[in-house]
Amino acid sequence: MVIPYAFVKVMQGEEPYLDKLDRLPKKQAKFLMTEGNMGGKYLGACLDSCRWGSHTTVMYEMSTKGLMGFIQNWMQQNPENFTGLWHEKQIEELYTKFELPFIHNETCPKDKNHSGVVRDLGGRLRCAHKSEEKLKPSFVRYWDSFDKLSGMTQRHYFEDEPSDPLPDDAWNEETGELLPEYKEDAERYQRELKEFEQEESSLLVTDVCYSILSDRGRILPLETIIKRLNLRPETETVYCDRFGPCERVGELSEIVGWCQGHIQEHDKVEFPFDGWDLAFYVQRWYQQSPDRKSPIFEK
Repeated sequence: MVIPYAFVKVMQGEEPYLDKLDRLPKKQAKFLMTEGNMGGKYLGACLDSCRWGSHTTVMYEMSTKGLMGFIQNWMQQNPENFTGLWHEKQIEELYTKFELPFIHNETCPKDKNHSGVVRDLGGRLRCAHKSEEKLKPSFVRYWDSFDKLSGMTQRHYFEDEPSDPLPDDAWNEETGELLPEYKEDAERYQRELKEFEQEESSLLVTDVCYSILSDRGRILPLETIIKRLNLRPETETVYCDRFGPCERVGELSEIVGWCQGHIQEHDKVEFPFDGWDLAFYVQRWYQQSPDRKSPIFEK
């Protein structure tokens, strides 16, 4: 277990935070982002003075992009010397090993029995396991979904076998005969079913896993780093009124009547370490690129 640096400062008889004048974390963050208030201040001290804390985690009343904006603001307030103001200590003084949150899996995270690898144009090592299936061409359908393990939108093909369209009350209760209004639907279903049964499965569909095994060696955007370190989900569901009408119809959803919730970006981030360690992650982010132009935002 790593002892928080702020606690170390307390044990040494030092003041762990910047002067807050009884400002709560959210107001302290706003104060620090006012021009000049972070000038000449360590990033670790600034980050650690505007967070909430518990026994195991710290929380900022900012979204991912809000925290990124705070860090950029600190850099702008220290345009000439911020590279010497990450932390009071050097990383090597406190850690024998300190790495950015790269993805690194020994086996495929989707299925440990998958085999084969491929490196994409971005330098990621991906699972190249292939699964093949023959489907009936006339009845092939597909759906797209975002796969978190590959970080890609993938297309999935399936065979759409005709289904019986007749409801349970399509037959006369006394005679058991099909009601006239359902005769056309029944005949069409039988034709489609016959076509399905007679058609050969001749279309070969190949599905490649593409789950990321490792992205070590890539230059990670600051946004990616914060998202991977953040313990909170990226989005949350909010309600206008659980027992009243939706007030945001057409804004984030097409729901009418009772509010069934809206998905929006989470307005807080949470980490299992203090603001001083977060400053080390920002330092490592900045130093990734030889020309010191590590990207801030994800593409």
